[in-house]
Amino acid sequence: MTNTRAATRQTAAGVPAPGRYRIDPARSSVTFRTRHLFGLGVVSGIMAITHGEMTIDPGRGQATVTAVISAASFSTGNRARDRDVRSAKFLDTGQYPHITFRGGTLSHDRRRWTLAGDLTVRQVSSPVLLAIEAIELAGAGFQAHAATRIDRYAFNVTAAKGMAARYLGIDLAVTAEPWQPQR
Repeated sequence: MTNTRAATRQTAAGVPAPGRYRIDPARSSVTFRTRHLFGLGVVSGIMAITHGEMTIDPGRGQATVTAVISAASFSTGNRARDRDVRSAKFLDTGQYPHITFRGGTLSHDRRRWTLAGDLTVRQVSSPVLLAIEAIELAGAGFQAHAATRIDRYAFNVTAAKGMAARYLGIDLAVTAEPWQPQR
């Protein structure tokens, strides 16, 4: 029996080899958690990453990252709530089908790496800092786990104040493989 763990190593503060990578949507996801009903209930759900690319150069403190999320994939398991959040009242997925993250500055302190970038929701961009919690290197690719907290008001998504929380905790699991673009 082959030990697949031997080919994988996990590091809390490591980075993948410099190069270009493509995000694998089938093995990547965005999960979120927030509160509703005046903070009494917890809501969690998932959104799908449709595509993305990365160019990583940790020696220069750069990681050019573009990740596109399907706004219509918003799912909490409650059909009425999901339909409401996808409506013009919140995400307006008919008008704005994608949520986009573009990152560029990679930095490291004693504890972890962070990636600074901009998140765009409904054509409104706001700075976001992703805390990279772990990187699992597997062959030439990797899986990164990162987290952040976003303020929906920063994106002018302000409906249902009091009923729906202002802040969302976001967890990312992104799998990427080496990639060379066609010329």
